[in-house]
Amino acid sequence: MTSPSSDHDIKTGNKFEREIEFREGSPIQLLRYSEKTENEKFGQILLNPKALDIIKEINEPLAIISVVGSYRRGKSWFANVLRGHHDGFALDAKVEGCTRGIYMWSPPFKLISKQHDGKLHLMTDLSKFIQEPENGDFLPRLVILLRDFILESSTCFKDYFLEQMKKINAEATMGIKKFFYDFDVYGLSPLGCKKKMLQHMEEAKTNELDEEFVEEVVNAVESIYSQLPLKYIGSSTMQGISFVKFLENVVERMNSSETLTLLSITSEYESIIQFVAQEAIKESIDRYEKSMSTLRNEEEKLQMHWKEFDKMHLKYKSEINKLFFEKIIGSPAQLSNFVKQLNGEISKSEKRFIEENSKELTTFNKKIAKKSWARHIKIKLDKNDLFRYKEESQEAWKLFESYCNELMIKSPEADEIIALFKNRYMAAVDYNKQLGKINAELTKTIQEEEDKKSQLIICMNEERLRSKIETLKKEREEYERNANNKILELQANIE
Repeated sequence: MTSPSSDHDIKTGNKFEREIEFREGSPIQLLRYSEKTENEKFGQILLNPKALDIIKEINEPLAIISVVGSYRRGKSWFANVLRGHHDGFALDAKVEGCTRGIYMWSPPFKLISKQHDGKLHLMTDLSKFIQEPENGDFLPRLVILLRDFILESSTCFKDYFLEQMKKINAEATMGIKKFFYDFDVYGLSPLGCKKKMLQHMEEAKTNELDEEFVEEVVNAVESIYSQLPLKYIGSSTMQGISFVKFLENVVERMNSSETLTLLSITSEYESIIQFVAQEAIKESIDRYEKSMSTLRNEEEKLQMHWKEFDKMHLKYKSEINKLFFEKIIGSPAQLSNFVKQLNGEISKSEKRFIEENSKELTTFNKKIAKKSWARHIKIKLDKNDLFRYKEESQEAWKLFESYCNELMIKSPEADEIIALFKNRYMAAVDYNKQLGKINAELTKTIQEEEDKKSQLIICMNEERLRSKIETLKKEREEYERNANNKILELQANIE
């Protein structure tokens, strides 16, 4: 097997020009047929992981141009012209041809694939493996180029071509009518150049070729690009990851000699829809968790105000929802189900971050309360000099709470900790009351303060609940906005 001209980008090349845009890059093999080796079965189809990784990076609707035909018919040269080159895909003057398997151009702009042999025969041969969908619309638009066509063009070139083709290969003619919903035929005049140039077309100059031939090539290229259809699964456009999964499924099925059933395009599409959704869910969860992890401080601890927590959660979830809706494909019912799955996984992940934040808030605020207790309360207990009067009690708790409020992170956890230390203080008050060392008025005052504090904790919990409800409301609005946009996209695709 002879490899393409180079694996490195062709920064400069032999430009075709004539209104065909020049695109830099180089060819890379996408698929090959294995020869007999120790580890590979003869005749197995093998995909190139490096090429698949390149396709996976395509995150927009995908369109494909495949150039197929018998060997030594100029497929490589025409594939180069589609990218504005005379060179790129390897050209050779040898009898056996030099590009076998399927190659694609990298980086992708318009994906160009090439098959080593058999144009119309390949199409009819594939029908032995593929079960035609009920709608009959699974093959792309077909453009047929007739080399060295010197006859006068018919008024209806397509009918003329089918009529002549039927005389040569009736099966192929029926296949074209049956499988391709749209096709065009272009007759290309002879190149009008010497044999030596024909053997080195990668070095040719456009102005050295027959002008009529050049015009016909340009017209064919412009027609191909102007009517290039996107790849669809139902009413959803394919992107790189879905197309790669489709390739892998088809190749696996065709390699399996045990498989007697025909390849069902519809079934494969359903498999791809589910695969893309699960990959999108996994990617979304990973992105969410990585984003939430950035909220940890320098000590790798997550401890922040709940309002800020909810705000960042909503921000990150909004970001992944937008990307998620861009990636998933399928019917509205399927999309709704995928969103439910995502929300379920996000809720599980969010719960873990909530538990982590609550735990760290508790730990952090408890340290503050212990310091305040030691400074303003414990010193009195150690001296057996507990406050005897209302003023002393109020001043001590004022200092205690002032210290806590200044340094604690305000949250229900903080209030619960203060309430916990208040209970400890009340226990000391009860003990000293029994010993008769405390004023009855002070006991009443402390109890009143405790009641007020309990009410404050309830208010704080209600505030946290209101914040969460507001977050859920915004999440719902975000979902409805994304869902409506996706449905509008599907409706536009159907039209």
